[in-house]
Amino acid sequence: MEVPAALSAREQKLVLFILALSSFMASLDSTIVNISLPTIAESFHIPMSEVSWVAMSYLLVLSGLLLVFGKLGDMHGFKKIFIAGFAVFTIGSLLCGLSGSIDALIGSRFVQGIGAAALEAIGPAMIAIYLPKEIRGKALGILATVISVGIAAGPIIGGLLTQYVSWHWIFFINVPIGICAVLLGMKCIPQDRHPVKTGAFDYPGAVVFFFALATLLWPIDEGLSLGWTSPAIIGSFCVSAILWVLFVFRETRCNDPLCDFDLFKNKNFLAASLAAAAMMLAFAGVQYLLPFFFEGVMGYQVYVAGLLLAVPSFALMVLGPISGSLSDKIGSRVLATGAAVFAAVAFFLISLFTEQTGILFIAGTLLCVGIALGVFFPPNMNQILGQSKKDEEGLGSSIMTTMKNVGETVGIALMGTIALFTVVTNKNFNPNTPVAQIPMEIIVEGFAVAFIAAAVIAVIAAVLSAVAEDNPR
Repeated sequence: MEVPAALSAREQKLVLFILALSSFMASLDSTIVNISLPTIAESFHIPMSEVSWVAMSYLLVLSGLLLVFGKLGDMHGFKKIFIAGFAVFTIGSLLCGLSGSIDALIGSRFVQGIGAAALEAIGPAMIAIYLPKEIRGKALGILATVISVGIAAGPIIGGLLTQYVSWHWIFFINVPIGICAVLLGMKCIPQDRHPVKTGAFDYPGAVVFFFALATLLWPIDEGLSLGWTSPAIIGSFCVSAILWVLFVFRETRCNDPLCDFDLFKNKNFLAASLAAAAMMLAFAGVQYLLPFFFEGVMGYQVYVAGLLLAVPSFALMVLGPISGSLSDKIGSRVLATGAAVFAAVAFFLISLFTEQTGILFIAGTLLCVGIALGVFFPPNMNQILGQSKKDEEGLGSSIMTTMKNVGETVGIALMGTIALFTVVTNKNFNPNTPVAQIPMEIIVEGFAVAFIAAAVIAVIAAVLSAVAEDNPR
């Protein structure tokens, strides 16, 4: 994608504003849903493993289509994809709010995920295209701040709506925001002057990638319910492995691949991308489990749990722009590595939570999580985007976002499985037992093991960040 003339300062601000609005909408939706999952599970009388698909269905489609929309953005221009994504996301939100069954809700979340994939795939790439390199880190920091505002507002708004109105309204709230965003995007985003990258679209590669991911996530989430040695679980893992091999084989031999694997030959790009995936895996798993812990173990009301889950975002608001600007000046490697180590410490402290833990200690620990994430993600994104090839910014951006979202999706499935596995093996509970029927001390034990696993994964993210050298393009 080429823009022949640099945008004016005003045009740059307009583009950044609409991108910030999309980031706010996506981040608001993720956290506003998580805080309501225990209530949704109770409403439909379903176990934790089943309600997790309200989050995972969205993330599965999001992760599976990011490469698709990144490639389409490079081929046909960013504006059309971006505006269409907003429209589909808004329609999906309306359908979610109208859902009267768990199956309808999960299906509507698939629709939401399609729209979100279009938004997230090319958002960072539009920064790389329209904004000069000298302020790219600062712009990414601003986006991190906006995302943190959405993350902070999500649990608070979601908790209040769920507590005093209905969980359906956590989705209806997206509709007016989405309508405004579509109108603003049509007016504010510049027309694609030279869309651009020619070639055929790799539809077979897109299909194989989606089902490779789906057949990996399903057995991770359902292994306890069906049995890890059941034919369905083993078969799904085998199918997933075969599909991943086919995907790599296809992409390395296709004339116009969906994913350019040459990028992964760059050690810095690969290490930074894996670090982002690892950090999102750890954080998403913790975020998924904490509402169940706060409401099931601590006995907090939904809005109180929402306030606690908003704590990390306040640190993100402050530190996102600062960290992004620092990465422009001193590089990203030291910042990202140190932040990942700090995150590991914070996740370990969360593993010490019990039903007697004071609320001030809980809030302080969650603040440390926010500090770690606020310092980590802007320089990490700067590391990754700096390695993208010219005219493939959409692809580089979508690969980066895909890695993070795959990490997030796997994190929800994996951490939930770890927590339930501890419960099942220690006390021989049925994995399909509703959370409300599991004794409190057993839940605490399972959550602690999962949170320690998150700390270990954050250490891996630190090692990967240390490997990735600074080499901005």
